[in-house]
Amino acid sequence: MQKKVWLESLKVIYPVTLGFIPIGFACGMVLYDAGFSPLAISVMSFLVYAGASQFMVASMIVMGATVPAMIVMTFFLNLRHALMSSSLSTYLKKSSKPFLFLFGHSLADESYAVNYNQFLNHKWDAEHAMATTLIPYFVWGISATIGGLVGTQISINTTIMNYVLIAMFICLLVMQFVSPLFIFVGLLSGVLSVGLMILLHHNIALVIAAIVASIVGFLLDEYVLPRRVKKEQVGEVK
Repeated sequence: MQKKVWLESLKVIYPVTLGFIPIGFACGMVLYDAGFSPLAISVMSFLVYAGASQFMVASMIVMGATVPAMIVMTFFLNLRHALMSSSLSTYLKKSSKPFLFLFGHSLADESYAVNYNQFLNHKWDAEHAMATTLIPYFVWGISATIGGLVGTQISINTTIMNYVLIAMFICLLVMQFVSPLFIFVGLLSGVLSVGLMILLHHNIALVIAAIVASIVGFLLDEYVLPRRVKKEQVGEVK
């Protein structure tokens, strides 16, 4: 992969990469406090590569959860990655299987959002997508490892993670607002998320809200809006 590809990819993914540094650092410290060695933190960060799951596992260990329970919870929490990978497969049809394996393994919510936006609105190819995915992947693994190494020496308030994550996702969300329909779907998803969280008191509410809002957006884009445009065109003719 050429240096130019890495630099162009870094140009679009650097906000995510900067956000991964403090979060990965904090994740390493939390895992160290939960009993993980720095080596185990490094292996886990590169093999699992799922920040939310890694924080969840640390909490479950503290609560005395079993290994099967942690594996099952991690599986369901990251099940959305299968959906994200499949939505990008349209743009990666000519890629080899090893390429797709590495791309799918290193894909995260943030790199998916950036790549999807780039494929939709810019001239983007598989090499740029891979570089955009690998940069935050390695930054996360290295940051978490460093966090585990210095976990006994430095104490930070991990509450700051909540603000860093929210700021990063707001930035990624705004990048998707390319039309009034996208803005509507974003707002609908937010309202549904709040309402369902109040009712269900579980993170599955976020997944349900995203799916429902996406379906509503699809139906509007495929059926409602085209008919409205057609009626307006007929009205102009008359």
